[in-house]
Amino acid sequence: MAYRVGVVCSPGVGPERGGRELNEDNYLICQSGRAAWRVGDREQFESSNGAGVLLAVADGMGGMEGGEMASTVAVRVMAKLYGAGRPKDAETALRHYVLESHGKLHAQLAAGGKRVRMGTTLSLAWLLGGKLAWAHVGDSRMYLYRDGDLRRLTIDHTSREFARRDKRRFEAYPEELAQNFLFGSRGIGSDAEIRIDAGKDSGTEVLLRGDRVLLCTDGLWGAVDDASIADVLLHVADPQAAAVACMERAIARGGRDNITVLVIGVDDPTFP
Repeated sequence: MAYRVGVVCSPGVGPERGGRELNEDNYLICQSGRAAWRVGDREQFESSNGAGVLLAVADGMGGMEGGEMASTVAVRVMAKLYGAGRPKDAETALRHYVLESHGKLHAQLAAGGKRVRMGTTLSLAWLLGGKLAWAHVGDSRMYLYRDGDLRRLTIDHTSREFARRDKRRFEAYPEELAQNFLFGSRGIGSDAEIRIDAGKDSGTEVLLRGDRVLLCTDGLWGAVDDASIADVLLHVADPQAAAVACMERAIARGGRDNITVLVIGVDDPTFP
């Protein structure tokens, strides 16, 4: 296969050790004619014919079932993009689809006259035609590992980050997450809209044989630093084993959040 994919989606240490009672994370893997995501403790599949490999991680927020629902809705909606056919420009297709989907879904959720109180991060990677196209909302992260070097592609959507971009003073709690898919809000403007700046929150990378791409929720990066993630990718060649090793390090270091890790090994970047 051109791309090998490994995934773990764990509730983490569990409530008995101060962790979460519910796993509000989810993921999406679209390849080889099918789309897969998490439903409870199992993986669900649907037929989905598309080009390349489309992947996502989503970290739900909203408490109890709300976060789990948000992350599940997000990955299922993103699966529809994969089945829509090969895009001329995958990065542009990702960015526009996420923005349009947010607006439509937010409007549907708000139609009852109540404020939308659930949302999710959403990080997407489309490996297609020898390139990695990506787009991002929130503070899940995406990395490209090449020749011993781990490079983070995404920027966390904190209040500080958007204030820096807009050259304005940031309010209290600068490291708080400023926007989410479905929920919206950067603290300014309409919740019906989110912000994805081309070149900052989306991008395209040329892939080389031996590259690996890692997507994760903050259950990993909040407990395990980048050097430790790079160490796993250096010493664990198999993508599934690497995803499991990352999760195990997060748990060993007392991470109390849900942990989702996707690792993609690039064996043949010329794959169409």
